[in-house]
Amino acid sequence: MVDPMGLTMNNRAPLLFCYLRETRATGRRFRAGRFDCALFAAEWVKRCSGKDLAAQWRGTYRRLDQGRDQLAMAGFSSLDDLAAHHLVEIDGWSQAQVGDIAAIQEAGEIALGIFGGPQIHVLSLDGLDYVNPANAYRVFRP
Repeated sequence: MVDPMGLTMNNRAPLLFCYLRETRATGRRFRAGRFDCALFAAEWVKRCSGKDLAAQWRGTYRRLDQGRDQLAMAGFSSLDDLAAHHLVEIDGWSQAQVGDIAAIQEAGEIALGIFGGPQIHVLSLDGLDYVNPANAYRVFRP
């Protein structure tokens, strides 16, 4: 499968590795509206597809509740609703491939991460972290 940027599913792994390495090296941490889970995933989508799905959102909120309010005003009930609008939904986490976007729900909150093989890479308050792929309740392919 080749996407518009000429990437195949096979060469997304090295691109993802570079993205994660850059994120760690620059010490980027969670900052609502600047670099949160949605913007972490959106930057990945931009790198592998060329589409900037976060252009209208980046830098427009400083608290997550403000971001959720903006999503609602744009007609989206949640981050996974927004992802479903722009990306192809995959049937279950067992079908996920490296570079797919995971929607994870924890403590009533929805977050986005990136499948990296045996784990989902997520952004935490301390920087990059990972969770079990079974935590994904929806999966999207950029």
